[in-house]
Amino acid sequence: MTKNDKIRPLSIKQENAIDLLLQGKSDREVAEIVGVSRQTVTEWRNNNAVFVAELNRRRQEIWGSQTERLRRLVAQAVTVLEEDLQQRQDLRLRQAAAVHILRAVGLYGCDLRPKGATEPEDVEAERGFIEALKGLTKIA
Repeated sequence: MTKNDKIRPLSIKQENAIDLLLQGKSDREVAEIVGVSRQTVTEWRNNNAVFVAELNRRRQEIWGSQTERLRRLVAQAVTVLEEDLQQRQDLRLRQAAAVHILRAVGLYGCDLRPKGATEPEDVEAERGFIEALKGLTKIA
């Protein structure tokens, strides 16, 4: 690929291919609709910097807008989980709600056993080690 290929704007077929890829179409499906070979679409996705950059930019744009939609639903989702947790008839639903809550706050599957030294000498040794690390990070 020459330098001019890298800065050249995308063709209509490439723009359409990006739209279709964003819709979840496969390279084969995109190629058939756009009127190129599957290998061409694969080449665009893997080796055409302008194509890849635009595809990435559009994916990030979509991701950002969808993330905002999800954030707006958080309060409703927590309410549903709270209601499910109070469910008396369906034990499985109640357990699933509890697991979802624990996952959401990062506690599901964590080792929550208390840790730390139990002897005063070991506590002092840990403190000394932490202070030494802080000193090293200040130097860097």
